[in-house]
Amino acid sequence: MSYIFDVEDDTVWSPSNRVGELYVGMLNAAAGTLRLPTGLSPDTGDMYEIDIAKFGPLVKEMLATRAHSSHQYLWMLMDGVLPISITILERAGSEIVADTQEEQRYLARVHGMKLPMQK
Repeated sequence: MSYIFDVEDDTVWSPSNRVGELYVGMLNAAAGTLRLPTGLSPDTGDMYEIDIAKFGPLVKEMLATRAHSSHQYLWMLMDGVLPISITILERAGSEIVADTQEEQRYLARVHGMKLPMQK
């Protein structure tokens, strides 16, 4: 069994149950801290619909928060959820634009990871 994350009719990520559950929890925590909606809506059981109009601004704010902080613990915590979120956003066909050089460097690192996103 696996979690399913869809944008409209496209599955953009399908991790194992444990990974999917952890991701949803971490994204909820990040969104709560940043006081933004996740854009995730539970469909049935382990299926989630992603509203890109809400998810995109959250990912952008997580990137900005990560890039503008010098707090290493914040970096570690954001690094648990941000690379996956960037990859999901891009798989959904949305581009994330870097506003600073630090954001550009972070995006380049994420793109270099070549994260497998099971479908």
